[in-house]
Amino acid sequence: MRLENRLDKYNFDESFDLVIIGGGINGAGVARDAAERGLKVLLLEKNDFGSGCSAHSTRLVHGGLRYLEHLEFDLVKESLHERETLLRNYPHLVSPLRLMIPVYAGNKIKMWKLKLGMLLYDWLSAGKSLPSHQVLKENQHNLIEAGIESSNFLGATFYYDAQVSFAERLVLENILTAQSKGAICLNHCEVSEIICSKVHGSYHAQGVKFKDLLNSKRPYSVFAKNIINMAGPWVDKLNNRLKETNSFPILAKLERRIGGTKGSHIVVKKFRGAPYEFGIYNEAKSDGRPFFILPYKIGMNDEVYLIGTTDIFLEPGEDLDSIGISQKEINYLLNETNELFPDAHLKEEDILNTYCGVRPLPPTKKGKNAGAVTRRHFVINHNKELVDNYYSVVGGKLTTFRSLAKEVVDLFTSNRCFTDSRNTVGSQYPSYLNFYDYIKEITKEYSQKYDIDAHSILHLLMLYGTNTSKVLDLTLENPLLKSKINKDFEDIEAQIVYAIRYEQAYTVEDILLRRISIGLSTNKFDRDIIKTISYHIKEEFDLQGRNRDKYQEEVLINDFNN
Repeated sequence: MRLENRLDKYNFDESFDLVIIGGGINGAGVARDAAERGLKVLLLEKNDFGSGCSAHSTRLVHGGLRYLEHLEFDLVKESLHERETLLRNYPHLVSPLRLMIPVYAGNKIKMWKLKLGMLLYDWLSAGKSLPSHQVLKENQHNLIEAGIESSNFLGATFYYDAQVSFAERLVLENILTAQSKGAICLNHCEVSEIICSKVHGSYHAQGVKFKDLLNSKRPYSVFAKNIINMAGPWVDKLNNRLKETNSFPILAKLERRIGGTKGSHIVVKKFRGAPYEFGIYNEAKSDGRPFFILPYKIGMNDEVYLIGTTDIFLEPGEDLDSIGISQKEINYLLNETNELFPDAHLKEEDILNTYCGVRPLPPTKKGKNAGAVTRRHFVINHNKELVDNYYSVVGGKLTTFRSLAKEVVDLFTSNRCFTDSRNTVGSQYPSYLNFYDYIKEITKEYSQKYDIDAHSILHLLMLYGTNTSKVLDLTLENPLLKSKINKDFEDIEAQIVYAIRYEQAYTVEDILLRRISIGLSTNKFDRDIIKTISYHIKEEFDLQGRNRDKYQEEVLINDFNN
């Protein structure tokens, strides 16, 4: 395939039912649901699928225990219901996670209040597959298999939520499923203009102009019955691109919709006293803010720990495209972890990776605590602002993406939604086996068929689910693709080729950070890793001579280690 022809196979002359702008988990969920219900869908993402908010969360699928404090019972109930759906539908990506909340003298949350909250949490999740909470008293500290601070310890509560370590692949499975149902989902395509026509004093959104950022910014125009702005923190920025057919800005002014808070995380190796079989949900000693210390297992790679998050209001005018973790945030997360684990002695050089994102939350009154801003989502019809057939989605989180998608698609069709019971392309497990029996059986079968050790097979199964055989089939075509990309990680070269051929991966960053697992646990890459990925990209896209050099200069070599 030649890169400059990547969009030639699509027909953009026909009108779409929906144009979705934004390829995060919510946009992917809407595209999948709408396509399954028979709508003609186009999704456009300016970067790569899942590269924004979806890649920068704490990677939990949870009921929102702390939302109880703000009396958001409906949100908790919805989240707990969706947690159960995701555990059932994505067993290779979403797994149960045991969490402990330690309580110390002086904490804002008292033991009695925590017990009451846990009882309510269990009641709201009646019928769940996960165990109910368990309370440990002060004299049972020795039952906790972790090196947490023991002075002023009053007790702890254990409870269960779930974790999606590789959230990017959750996004991708929904994108691929949408495509299998006829949707067109395009990454590296930036919407430059939302085309509006003026009818009887109001505006009518009728299409978009977009640029292929991988092909000299080649422009395209498409028309649609409805347009949905699902750009996350960039919602307001996109709303400023509403233009009349003659490219003049429209006179209607849309209300500001995004306030947003910054959330940063660090990833570290296993440290002294770190819990192995559960995560910690703790109250920070310095400011009382909650944060997590979570075992972070990606496929079968070595276990690392995810620590976060911060919750800081954005500064006015702060650039969303260049936001990063601050030194103050790094110090905060390290200090709080060392306070809880006295023997950890974590230093900045122990950090393997950092990431930072913006929560697309609504604006709030000045002086309000960032943690108190609602995490519920809002679907906004802009017809009250004199723009018809144009919608924006504010908020939303990993846990509730499916129910959010259902709410959105219900606006455009009465056809039944099946996303609670139909699985995505990587989750087509046989109904006669439970997930763990299937994994045990198929690991042995694939290990023999493809002559690859069981550990590597299991790693692939936890990333690709029932698509694993498609990855492994590439090794029959070329046995060299069995080779590990790097000796310190489980990913094999077949994953690179699979990502390019079947998962719309075009750059080193697409593959390294969002298709294979290496980039999730570290941001310090051996140059040979980048060279291996670059080699396969050049071969697959037949990038020869001048074009190959140009592509390498402009797209491939992002210096990850700077």
